[in-house]
Amino acid sequence: MKKVLYWLTGIFKKRKLSDIEEDFFRPILFQFPNLLKESVSSEEDINNWGKDYLSKNRSVEKYIHDACEALQICGISYTKYKKELGAYSDNELNQKTGKVVGKNSEIEARLALRRTLELFVESWHFKEIIADKEKVFRHFFLIKNLKAFHSRKSNVEEFYNFILDFDTKAISEIRTELDSLSVQNIFYLANGKDFKKDGGVKDLTKSFFKLLKEAMPKMPDGQREMVGGSYQLYAETSEVVHGYSGGPIFNLRNYHQEIGSLYARVAVLASNILKHLAIIGDNHIGNNDIKEAINGLKTESLPQSFLFSVGDKVLVLKQIKAEIVEVSASKYGCKKYKVKYDDKRENWSWSFNREWFLLKEISKLPN
Repeated sequence: MKKVLYWLTGIFKKRKLSDIEEDFFRPILFQFPNLLKESVSSEEDINNWGKDYLSKNRSVEKYIHDACEALQICGISYTKYKKELGAYSDNELNQKTGKVVGKNSEIEARLALRRTLELFVESWHFKEIIADKEKVFRHFFLIKNLKAFHSRKSNVEEFYNFILDFDTKAISEIRTELDSLSVQNIFYLANGKDFKKDGGVKDLTKSFFKLLKEAMPKMPDGQREMVGGSYQLYAETSEVVHGYSGGPIFNLRNYHQEIGSLYARVAVLASNILKHLAIIGDNHIGNNDIKEAINGLKTESLPQSFLFSVGDKVLVLKQIKAEIVEVSASKYGCKKYKVKYDDKRENWSWSFNREWFLLKEISKLPN
């Protein structure tokens, strides 16, 4: 076991961050989550969690298990992308049937990033909680279960004119449990909402955007830059998934580079989620080797092949060669890049009157 963990940890200490290969993604999205998941749960635990809507059974461990499973699901999405897109060139992915394949992979990658970013922000807040962790996580699951049962019950009543007796009973029991559970200053609850009133259940928890804005000022620079840049991609996801005729186009074009970048963000966020889980479960994780290995991860920012600095030669909007002359960051850590053009042409596109570009609008050229 220690030999395996030594190898996994060594990946991140010995290899350059520019080496974006299987040994970057697989440990973070498969091996580490699996070892951590096995450390906090048994088959009996998993079965009990599936039946325990009152969340009386090892809530901290359940959270860690479910978070690790979410990372592995993203890992499966990454594996499918590598297998399915490998047979197509970028040119093929922008026309005919290849275009459908490319868009499918893009949607999966964006959804994987969206879920990972949400889990990163949520687990970041949870790691800040020091006292009464079991009580807080139990309260969190009760709130989640209340919202889920209430939504299902309301929808069935609205569309089928039918009362779900089990859901009605579960909602009553959950409210009783919540009423007897005393927790203070809980980050995920929205202000002014009452779990006892049906009208307040839908908006009982804060939006992801509010949780994001509350967390970002407290993050170190590398994390804030990663999260801020990822949120722009996050915000576009809904329009890509629910795109409509005549609407703005947010789809990718350089599929292999851009989807690779999406999954690189997933992996970096996942590595930090694992660190959050190690803090959350400090007294619940029986395997000290996996905790040590996770703490040894050094992946707070994107790998170097996805980062740009002053002096880098780039291709702007995949058309014009340029050089980065200035980099500016917003209060959220989101960077923009000022360029000077190396091959200004006559009759060039109006777009190139611009000097400043976002990360997704430039690609790196070899020196």
